[in-house]
Amino acid sequence: MKQTILGLRAETSIHAGTGQNDGVIDLPIQREAHTDYPAIFGSAVKGAFRAHAEVRAGWGDGDKTKEMFGTADGDGSASQISMTDARLLLLPVRALTGHFKLVTCPAILQRLERDLRLIGAAAAGWEVPKPAPRQVITAGQGDLFLEEFRFTQQGGLPTALMATLERFGAENLNEQLVIMHNDDFAWFARNATAVTPHIAIDSATKVVKHHMLWYEESLPPDTLLYTMLMGADAHVASVLRMFAGDSPFIQIGGNETVGMGWCKVTEATG
Repeated sequence: MKQTILGLRAETSIHAGTGQNDGVIDLPIQREAHTDYPAIFGSAVKGAFRAHAEVRAGWGDGDKTKEMFGTADGDGSASQISMTDARLLLLPVRALTGHFKLVTCPAILQRLERDLRLIGAAAAGWEVPKPAPRQVITAGQGDLFLEEFRFTQQGGLPTALMATLERFGAENLNEQLVIMHNDDFAWFARNATAVTPHIAIDSATKVVKHHMLWYEESLPPDTLLYTMLMGADAHVASVLRMFAGDSPFIQIGGNETVGMGWCKVTEATG
């Protein structure tokens, strides 16, 4: 039995939607019920991996695919691998005085520690920092402005933590990593995602079709998520081989034809 964690770094915006209206946002993204953090549910993650196997890895809809991912025709054949929800690890946030930042919080890092223990990975080797409200732990000094909020920067980013995050596919952490209080992060998790208006044009009249203005939420590029992959050694190895070499990318979520949902897959605990 092999258990591993895969980092999913967004190369383009991701829209893994709920399929229902959420107040002002017509097409919101998937979120955890108890934290309201953005997430991609396990069924969507596994469906994306199956589609990748069928189309891009060339497996087709044959016995290998059915054995690995199960069947959808009701004959009772179960999947040979398990995949969890893709959980948020780093959220890109706009900085008003410089380059964007990759933001996380103690609650997310503590959960990452638990997930590493769950799959039997080696001890993380770092302690979870615990900044106070409106304070952030970074490699910088002075004030930091994220969206319309001002934070006081404190040093002390754990080197071992940055090394762990880099195994998930994160980059430039010394310049961009920000650890903030759980309550501060909760606001950004709810409000710092992209909400984009969309319209449909009538080809005959060249004006917007009636009732065809909608707002769609998405996760921005450089968002970092992770999912756990479990199964027999041979089955997990088959999944990992799909992303070896020069093609470590997968498309997850909707709007594939406009380039959304592309993620780089990195085995973080192999």
